[in-house]
Amino acid sequence: MAGEKQTSMFERHLQTAIQLILVFLLAWAGLKLVELGENSARLEERMTYQAQQIQVLSRDLRSWSAEMRHLSERVQSLESRDG
Repeated sequence: MAGEKQTSMFERHLQTAIQLILVFLLAWAGLKLVELGENSARLEERMTYQAQQIQVLSRDLRSWSAEMRHLSERVQSLESRDG
């Protein structure tokens, strides 16, 4: 009987230790998921900002291209007038 009681007590302690380990692992996994979510949000915000910057640069490039065409036309006009 005493041997069974010690085994039973040992089993309960072992089960408690296993449960604590599982709870710890679940908490750790939860924290890692939160970190992953935060990192994803940061990356998404950076990508949004970069997309906005690309749009601005694209508009600037179109504007500069139109200005270059205009200047080229003016040069051609001046060359044909002088020639």
